Amino acid sequence: MGELVALPKSGDVFEDRRGGDRTMRVTCHPARGTVVVSLWVDKICRASFQLADDDLPRLQAALADMHFDEPLAPPDALADTA
Repeated sequence: MGELVALPKSGDVFEDRRGGDRTMRVTCHPARGTVVVSLWVDKICRASFQLADDDLPRLQAALADMHFDEPLAPPDALADTA
């Protein structure tokens, strides 16, 4: 099992649009130079990714450049693919 680290003050939690107690947590760990993205189901972390702080601007730019050219599909059109 990995090292347990206290939840930092900066970050956010996002709910999966499919529901089912799925969330994505994004947390910043300045002392480690890391941003952690973790995927949760209920109270269990299913996966995590540690992004180096020098890659954060590239991720921010990639997210800022994303847009939808077509209308959004209704939520029920998204099958449970995970």
